Amino acid sequence: MRSYKRTDRIASLVKDAVSELLVFEVMDPRVHDAVVTHVHVTADMSIARIYVRSLVSDEQGKAELMAGLDASRGFIRSRLVQRVRLMRAPSLEFFYDEQEDEAARVDAILDRLSREKPGGSGA
Repeated sequence: MRSYKRTDRIASLVKDAVSELLVFEVMDPRVHDAVVTHVHVTADMSIARIYVRSLVSDEQGKAELMAGLDASRGFIRSRLVQRVRLMRAPSLEFFYDEQEDEAARVDAILDRLSREKPGGSGA
């Protein structure tokens, strides 16, 4: 079993804090539909990579979300230091989490292949 690293604990705290900040404190309406799916903190804790999804799944909603996060980055970082009580604030990098979209695409391909299989019964 893998030991529980400090970076994992910090990532969990950052995820919780950023999620709350996006809902309750960031005033930019572009980020209110954001869901933080995962956070990765580098070993030296200088960078926090924050993966988000939008509840609005169109391309315009995605672009607006990322623009809102970029505009709010400084505010989020300053509040994050207060909430998580870090000695030094990590640099924040926001990424759109494409994992769910990729999984849906793979499922669709597998479904199509199973329907096209000769004999038609699947297994």
